[in-house]
Amino acid sequence: MVQRLSSRAIAFARARRAARDWVDSYRPSGKPYPAICRQCGAAEWQGTWRWEPAPPDLPRVLCPACERIRDGAAAHVLELRGELPRWWQEVRGMIDTVERAEMAEHPLERVMPVTTHEDYVLVPTTGMHVARRIVAAIVRRFRRQVQVRFDDHCTTIEWL
Repeated sequence: MVQRLSSRAIAFARARRAARDWVDSYRPSGKPYPAICRQCGAAEWQGTWRWEPAPPDLPRVLCPACERIRDGAAAHVLELRGELPRWWQEVRGMIDTVERAEMAEHPLERVMPVTTHEDYVLVPTTGMHVARRIVAAIVRRFRRQVQVRFDDHCTTIEWL
């Protein structure tokens, strides 16, 4: 018996694969060193960025997420189009909820300032994972009312 996957399942599989294989040019390569972000207070300790308190004598640097926000260089952009105005408050609440949950565990996964245009909204993110989780939350809520197109650096969600 052959199991056929839906086009939505195939698209999400591609997005998961892209997120897994994604290399962030803002993350430093080489040996990790302990440091504290001078802007957001996240601490790099034993190779990962965390919200845990760290010794105060660590060097002050700018974490990769704060660098991205400063430079305006989004890792991934969500483009929301279509019948969004009547759902915008609910969608904005979903974006905030997903960002808070993701940022609590992973300090480098954040939503950058959202840009609202007349017929679309751009939601830039500092990481691929938070973008994927926002898309998953929107698709879970709106199911057949949205159409999703995944690209390497942009995901378009269109309300039908």
